[in-house]
Amino acid sequence: MELEDFADPWEQVRLLQDRARNDALLALLERRAAGARVLEVGTAHGLFACLAAKLGAERVVAVEASPLAATARALVEANGLAGRVEVVEADLLEVDALPGLARGEVDLAFGELLNADPFVEGVVEAMEAAAGWLAPGGHLAPGRLRVSVALVADGSPAEVAGARAEVARLGARGGLVLDPLEALLTPRAPYRSLAPEVTPLAMAPAFTLRLGAGEAPPEETRVRVEAPRALEAGGAAVLFEAELDAGLAWRSGGHFGVLVCGFAAPLRLAAGEAVELRVRVDPADDGIAVEPAR
Repeated sequence: MELEDFADPWEQVRLLQDRARNDALLALLERRAAGARVLEVGTAHGLFACLAAKLGAERVVAVEASPLAATARALVEANGLAGRVEVVEADLLEVDALPGLARGEVDLAFGELLNADPFVEGVVEAMEAAAGWLAPGGHLAPGRLRVSVALVADGSPAEVAGARAEVARLGARGGLVLDPLEALLTPRAPYRSLAPEVTPLAMAPAFTLRLGAGEAPPEETRVRVEAPRALEAGGAAVLFEAELDAGLAWRSGGHFGVLVCGFAAPLRLAAGEAVELRVRVDPADDGIAVEPAR
């Protein structure tokens, strides 16, 4: 995503209506904000930075790289929090100094830089940068990311299914031979799309990543998924759990949906049969892609 995409009001409306996401962040602040020096990475509109102050944070520095920083400042001013909340319009990766906070003084650093593809918004790099400001014993949220893959029945984007149906309808009307359109209607596999939600047919963990600890996601890993019953899978969904605190996590789905990687051909498995999936991660290019291992 481009930086200006995050300042799109419609993107913020979609994000703010996600109650599960909001409740997870609120619960984190209710546990950790009181008396703390807080750093928020990617504050956007500044709502959670203001909540941190209202919940007793000693000082809050909210970093936002997009023009939404102006909205965040206005919210801080409107709530009389200018003495305790400072909004910095910058990319944390490029910041050498923060107002009123030195490296090693932050008690809580948090941010919500996740998406259907958990790496597309730079969460690894941002949390690594945030960890450099933490005091001894300071808390980073999210601090751990668990990624799983799940076989799903339909791996086709809704647009592909709709296009196929329309081409068949129009072709039937004209008695057309449609074979030359087959390649056009079969995107390169594994092709990625978003689904509002998915029903896993079978699931297995792919990898766990500690954030802020110098770890990078594996470029490639193999995951063995066993069918609990006979099934036909058209693709694999990428699911994650972001650990904010002990017993407190935010899971994939919600306002951004679920990433689904469609297979070139349906995969049929008998009960108890296993398939090996190849999971590739390239945050700088295509993000996560999943396909049957060859």
